[in-house]
Amino acid sequence: MSPNKFVAAFCAVITLPASTFAMDSAQLISALERFNDGNGAQQLAIKLARLVEKADKVGLERLGERIEAEDGPLLSEIAGVAQREGDERTKFAAAMRPCQYANMSIRIIALDIANGTVRPVIRGRTVMIDGTDMDTDFAQHMWRCEILSQLPHKTSIGSKCAMTGVCKDDPDL
Repeated sequence: MSPNKFVAAFCAVITLPASTFAMDSAQLISALERFNDGNGAQQLAIKLARLVEKADKVGLERLGERIEAEDGPLLSEIAGVAQREGDERTKFAAAMRPCQYANMSIRIIALDIANGTVRPVIRGRTVMIDGTDMDTDFAQHMWRCEILSQLPHKTSIGSKCAMTGVCKDDPDL
């Protein structure tokens, strides 16, 4: 999925209230620097996968609450940019790097699972969300992030089909 489509689709997925768009795109891009942490995205994905595997609803709700408290305003700002038209949205999408997309994606997935908006399934030790591309988008961005950050591949969320060519377990592909 192209960066512009991903950011545009993001606003349809996020369940947080829209903000008053207090940040301009330069401020927003600067705030996103903390999302440029590949290890952080991996750790969050691993924690989310473990909670899903254990069917730990309370743990998933707590994780969702933590993400909403820590990252809700930033995610709302991103949703606001995604709803805008033109150069600002394009500039923002083009400025984001794979680790930032991975961090943003895994937070959206965690919030949607915690809120019950989507239902994860486990296939071959991989957490997937049937009927959406959110898991695959995360996997692709995380893969690129891991390569650029020189991290080992160790997340188990989303199909690795685009990277490995093994697609038989993903009904969405």
